[in-house]
Amino acid sequence: MIGLAVGAAAAGLRPLVSVTYMDFLMLGFDPLINYAAKLRYKTAGQLRAPLVVKTTAGAKGQGVAHSQCIESWLISVPGLKVVAPSTPSDAYGLMKAAFREEGPVVYIDHKRLFPASGEVEIDAAPNVVGQAVTRRVGKDVTLVSYSYMMQVALQAADMMASEGVGCDVIDLRSLAPLDVETVSRSVARTNALVTLEEGQVTGGIGAEIIVRLQETRGALKFARVGALPAPVSSNPILEAACLPDVSRVCAAIRSVIG
Repeated sequence: MIGLAVGAAAAGLRPLVSVTYMDFLMLGFDPLINYAAKLRYKTAGQLRAPLVVKTTAGAKGQGVAHSQCIESWLISVPGLKVVAPSTPSDAYGLMKAAFREEGPVVYIDHKRLFPASGEVEIDAAPNVVGQAVTRRVGKDVTLVSYSYMMQVALQAADMMASEGVGCDVIDLRSLAPLDVETVSRSVARTNALVTLEEGQVTGGIGAEIIVRLQETRGALKFARVGALPAPVSSNPILEAACLPDVSRVCAAIRSVIG
């Protein structure tokens, strides 16, 4: 399906491919990465592949091969853009934006966000790919996340507020390109950073943000929160134990602010 869509995009169409689970996306990596993402480079801009691959990530009781968040695999591919909304409004705005891109976009939603409701302005302008948004303002620590983990981040911010700790909560929305500037401006005020993702912290989104900030700002206080280094079990007790939760996020915040 991805191969057909890439060919159709190269021929001038703007196809949308829906891959039910992100775990299966790797079966389409060859046309997506070796052809679509590189087509503009290989043809000196004469051909492009403006397709959207919509896929669903995250754990919701479906076991080791249907619960992964592997977006960090994708962000290192030049020519490939990756977005991950956390609200209905951004889900609509980012899809509109993805259809206007001149190259391939992987659009990642999350199983646990499907019941989420919210206002959507149909005539609103598309979101800007590569632009984060601040969901909550605080002075003590910068908390960065995206997709379903934004709900966990905001719950953790509520809990920390009861302890007198203010969290600057940033929703990345776009993972490639990353809006490191928005994060950097926040860290300049808080001097502490916690990143939260459902995927693995090894080679993860948080690691990339931290390294980029250290390259420009120097050493900083930080903590990474992600899934434990194990496949996500279909056993509900083990699944919950593997995934990041509010208590782990709060513990990370306390560790970086001393």
